Amino acid sequence: MYNKNMIQYKDDENSHGTQTFDNGDIYEGSFKDGLKHGKGKLTTRNDRSYEGDWKNDKPHGFGINTFPNGKIYTGRFENGKPVGEGQWTYADGRTFNGTWVNGAFVNGENKAATQDYRYITFIINVLVIGAMLSFVIYWFLKFLKII
Repeated sequence: MYNKNMIQYKDDENSHGTQTFDNGDIYEGSFKDGLKHGKGKLTTRNDRSYEGDWKNDKPHGFGINTFPNGKIYTGRFENGKPVGEGQWTYADGRTFNGTWVNGAFVNGENKAATQDYRYITFIINVLVIGAMLSFVIYWFLKFLKII
């Protein structure tokens, strides 16, 4: 019978081995008390991978996360989530360095784009609200038969 999430240890201390999941994902690396812990690599059946440090079954420490579309994220993780400074590398070779802030990756390029977007949005809002206000004032004056 196939055991769900079966671990095949390669040493007598049960600290290194291969874990095979029912869905086809495979983890190779270090374990502690049956959990991914230390250095290791998880490869999913859809060609996504994480190679780096693990703690209590989650990416924790430095790691490299590779995606099927060719994007690669390199940086630190805490409890399975990216934190602090890191780098995205795209399949075409472009790289973006930045910092994770409240779950969002922020760098000089997209921060500037966000600021530009805020200015444009403000200008559009002023124009639209101004036009609506002008229409309401015109309608009100027309209603009172002032114009």
